[in-house]
Amino acid sequence: MKPQEFKKLQTKNLDLKPLPVKFALANEIFDIISKNRDYYKFLPWSNVKQPEQEFAFLSDADKNWKNQTEATYGMYLRKDGSFAGVCTMFDINWERESSEFGYWLNVKYAGQGFMSEAVKAISNEFFNMGFKRIVIKANPENIASCKVAEKCGFQLEGVLRSFDFLPALNKREDIALYAKIKEK
Repeated sequence: MKPQEFKKLQTKNLDLKPLPVKFALANEIFDIISKNRDYYKFLPWSNVKQPEQEFAFLSDADKNWKNQTEATYGMYLRKDGSFAGVCTMFDINWERESSEFGYWLNVKYAGQGFMSEAVKAISNEFFNMGFKRIVIKANPENIASCKVAEKCGFQLEGVLRSFDFLPALNKREDIALYAKIKEK
């Protein structure tokens, strides 16, 4: 499959679009993470120390969107334009027609169905582009992330034991591997 242009998406409650490379957004993301480090302890990058690291993330996300190697969507509430979180399709393999999903949500929007709404929309978009397999990896103790995967039709394929190191917890972690395959 040849690389295709990533599109902005819209759902009932969300606008899903590339993140702007702006210091204001870098500061907002840094502030969200800094004030809620315990909530984000399962995310390997949650130990960011300064807003400049978030600005570098935004710059990389913009570059990767343009060269079609990674699709990082900012999640914005349609009702008022508030920034709600991030969904990223990474490890995109156009030849194998597969990718991995990563996501995080501003804690103040947790439990409202926004992440499931975004994951469904982006997964459907990638399946419509021709992808055959999308993977989500989550710490089995991260119940919210596992529930999103299951609610969106991803099936648990197994647990990868001692798969990754979490700096925020200073320990190795198991990873639940979920996958969704395009229906024929």
